[in-house]
Amino acid sequence: MALNRLQEEAGAAANLVEMDSVPGGYELVSPHRTNKVDSLDLVELAKEIQKADTFVHANVSNKLQVIAEQVRFLQEQARKVLQEAKDNADLHHIPCNFVKKPGSTYHLYRRPSGQKYFSIISPKV
Repeated sequence: MALNRLQEEAGAAANLVEMDSVPGGYELVSPHRTNKVDSLDLVELAKEIQKADTFVHANVSNKLQVIAEQVRFLQEQARKVLQEAKDNADLHHIPCNFVKKPGSTYHLYRRPSGQKYFSIISPKV
């Protein structure tokens, strides 16, 4: 009973190519062999199809995992870039009572009120 069910499932799941007779063509499989259906052949065919499906599924899963890791990496890079841009924008909007010159060292302070400001005076003085 179980063998009959496997045979039916194998026959239903296996999509076989229609055989058109091509003049001057070659037959790859003997019609004498293919006309005789052996129940063990169908079971083996079903097993091979199942193995192929499992392989395809595993292959796709692995590729999707690699893509997901790449997306997570890119998200982290984007987060760092956005944080750096925010920090730079914050620094450029902090008030100071002098003209900032590239290459100079400035010190960032915070008043008790919470206001930030730049100074050229080092905290070590």
